[in-house]
Amino acid sequence: MIRNSITVIFLALLISASSVSAQRDWAGMKVETTELAPGVFRLFVGNSVAVVAFTGPDGLLVVDAAYEQTSPQLLEALRAISDKPIRYLVNTHLHADHTGGNLALGMEALIIANHSVKDWLASDRRRGDDVPGPFPVNAQPALTFEGDMHLYFNDTDIYLRHLPEGHTRGDIILYFDQAKVLVVGDLLFAGYFPFVDVSQGGNPLGLINNLHWILQTYPEDLTVVGGHGPAMSMSQLREYLVRLESSVAAIATAKASGLNIDELKANRILADWESFGTFFITEDRWIDIVYPYVN
Repeated sequence: MIRNSITVIFLALLISASSVSAQRDWAGMKVETTELAPGVFRLFVGNSVAVVAFTGPDGLLVVDAAYEQTSPQLLEALRAISDKPIRYLVNTHLHADHTGGNLALGMEALIIANHSVKDWLASDRRRGDDVPGPFPVNAQPALTFEGDMHLYFNDTDIYLRHLPEGHTRGDIILYFDQAKVLVVGDLLFAGYFPFVDVSQGGNPLGLINNLHWILQTYPEDLTVVGGHGPAMSMSQLREYLVRLESSVAAIATAKASGLNIDELKANRILADWESFGTFFITEDRWIDIVYPYVN
């Protein structure tokens, strides 16, 4: 019963976010470009969502496409990096702030994603009363996979990995071996409470487990790019995860003491994590996410 209620809450949040986005000054949004390693760039769109571009002799590989409405700025920023064609576009997951730009970038790129992203973008994408309808075929992933995938592109090894039950059921991370860059999509809201879309197979404890797996699997000398917030070193990611886990422990302890979800919010059980709640997911929303999953 609680999890069904949480799903309703998140549907309401997403619909509300869509209403707010309709009022944004899309044309005024800028793209900030930073070179993370030779040929690997982080493009921060509207001071909100991260896109990664990798350029070389074979062309461009782009990770995530930001919003549909910021496609002109994103394309301009990509053309400033390289005039070569966009060969591949990887969607790290299904959300519109990462797939909206498929409509423009998919005109020339082969789109790669997890099967669940293809299923979602080919559906009516219903969110409550909002029914946008399916994306055109060119904006849907043409190549989907589960597990692992290896690309050799621009004389570089790129390893893709599907990590389910985190932010959504279809999260993909990419490891640029030679460049020492790891792109993890919305498994990382750097410095903030993460949004976990339980309606799309996400799980807050699964997200934490996935971050542990990342820290145990990849080299220490990496730059980690999340979907939101600044890029991090692996040591910074470890510190962030400790803080995130401690917030979950605080919720679990309070729940075990007999406090209900409203009492946790009223007592501001997450006051020590105030800075984590200054982006999309507030303290109260993080309690909503975590409470059903802890004992």
